[in-house]
Amino acid sequence: MSQIEFALSAEGGALSGEFTRHTVPTLAGNTIKKLLKNDHTVLDLKAINGVDTAGLAWLLALVEQAEKAHKKVELTHLPEDLLKLAKLSGVDHFLPITES
Repeated sequence: MSQIEFALSAEGGALSGEFTRHTVPTLAGNTIKKLLKNDHTVLDLKAINGVDTAGLAWLLALVEQAEKAHKKVELTHLPEDLLKLAKLSGVDHFLPITES
């Protein structure tokens, strides 16, 4: 079975592995809370090697909760398939993408 790993750092965090309906539920319920402890956080997605709508929905939930908490989130190194999925779904403009 596929896995997703979350690593927390001073700047934010990083996700690696498959970001799909099979793995998103395994992310601890407090992962978003950990990411939003700082006023500004960066989430690096360069090690994601598979994504589906569940991964995209998780990112949108992160962005929504950050906005409600008046925090800033930046997403970096988004995989091409995630960008395509966001564009096809018409939600790419909601994702705070930073080029790195």
